[in-house]
Amino acid sequence: MRGTFIAVGGALVALACSSQKPAAKMDDSGLARLNESQMGPVDDARVDEGRARDALAKARANEADARAQLEVARSERSVAEAQLKRALAEKDLRKKQYASKDQMVEIDDEIAGAQDRLKATDVKLQYLQQMVSLSEAEGKLAEAHVVTAQALTEQAKYRAMKAGNAPQAASVNPGDVDHRVANAQAQEAKFLKEVSQRRSNTVELYNRWQAVDTHARTLARPSTTTVPPPTSDSTPR
Repeated sequence: MRGTFIAVGGALVALACSSQKPAAKMDDSGLARLNESQMGPVDDARVDEGRARDALAKARANEADARAQLEVARSERSVAEAQLKRALAEKDLRKKQYASKDQMVEIDDEIAGAQDRLKATDVKLQYLQQMVSLSEAEGKLAEAHVVTAQALTEQAKYRAMKAGNAPQAASVNPGDVDHRVANAQAQEAKFLKEVSQRRSNTVELYNRWQAVDTHARTLARPSTTTVPPPTSDSTPR
């Protein structure tokens, strides 16, 4: 009979959070003795694990998307800053040319609009930087959720083999199995708390950006990029 636990390969180690020990799996050859009904909880746990992996892939994609939007916004800020500098230079030129009062009012309005656009772009940058921070936290939460799902799958295997009187179950320490599940769930709860805090900060910045952007919109050039509000789609359940 093989040893009770066999270390999981590199893929699992990569998924485990740095503060957690890599999960392990038991000798599950006893599952072959079980009928379809007895395998039901194991199959359900495997389905949940697959969903957790899908959620992790989505979280990583969301983080990449947030970083891409941040880079676009940085470019937009450079454009807004250049527009303000051009407007200020134009005002200086008109002063030297003794421009009419109407011309000076016109350039002052243009400067005010450019300043509003730059301010809105700065707040947008803050929001997108926070979105990246949120996406990073959601990625860690998704990783922790995969670890939890793996631990629950191992627990389901043990319980199924125990119920089916598979001899392999006798070599398993159920306390170790339950302890691994509890640790994984506690780690996941910690990351969930962090995500909730970052999400709150992100929503606050989004609302602030929307208010500033609305104020500047009449004088601002149309944005080339639509930036969505923060959502919870990538957060594992």
